[in-house]
Amino acid sequence: MAERAPQTAADDRMPPLPGAPRGIERLLAMGAVAGGLAHEFNNLLLVMQGFAGLARALLQAGGDNERVLSYLDEVGIAGQRAQVLVQQLSTLVCARAPRLEADAFAAVCGEVVAACAATFAEQVTLSVDIEDQLPALSVDRSHLHRLWFNLVRNACEAMNGAGAVLLAARRSGCVEGKTCASCRQVFAGDFVRLAVSDRGHGIAAALRERVFEPFFSGGRQRSGLGLTAVHSLVHLYGGHLQIIDRPGGGTEMVVFLPLPAAGVAGMGDGRGTDGGGASGSER
Repeated sequence: MAERAPQTAADDRMPPLPGAPRGIERLLAMGAVAGGLAHEFNNLLLVMQGFAGLARALLQAGGDNERVLSYLDEVGIAGQRAQVLVQQLSTLVCARAPRLEADAFAAVCGEVVAACAATFAEQVTLSVDIEDQLPALSVDRSHLHRLWFNLVRNACEAMNGAGAVLLAARRSGCVEGKTCASCRQVFAGDFVRLAVSDRGHGIAAALRERVFEPFFSGGRQRSGLGLTAVHSLVHLYGGHLQIIDRPGGGTEMVVFLPLPAAGVAGMGDGRGTDGGGASGSER
């Protein structure tokens, strides 16, 4: 993984406070997630304004209608993406606890692979390994998609858009005495373990405490906000992160999402992860 440029904005990251009530931790994480959504929404508004302005200028100049229609299509696409962000924000403030069914992992993973393959089509090989019969989680599906997408894009950019990336999900078993790479808390329990592995250059030890800071990027993340969003979303659900060096080079970014309080009672209906079709697949 490439080194990152010095931080260019204040660190508004919101780690859980040691000894703070869980409700306060959640409010801090919600604030950070909302800030990230607002940033993305503003970018979409700029896209819409830009293409609308181009369409207007072209019409005033008597330009061709096909180009105008293509600009209006871009405005429509940006509007659809903005609608998704509004839905995510509504979910964030909704009192009802979200639920991610067991068979949704493979579906979300497939969506992320398709989205990233469109960007890094010929240079990156994306492989998937999803364990069958994963437990259901109290996690919003759109948040899982955003979390996984940012990790995969981060991995692709770490290899300058060329190489192999593996997406994996499995039950972690009992975890004890691990330290979170972003909030630095020691954590334990039973989790679903999501991991994205790349064959980049790794992350220098001196930079690991800063990779989740806003705008701390050295070409690996174009916006410098991808891993900040990951940090916020993971801690919103009481989860944690680890950064692991891969043998032979590269990095594994690991997310631990806690099981619902009911534990085994939160299991899915036995259908598996999309029939197991995503396990071991490659794109």
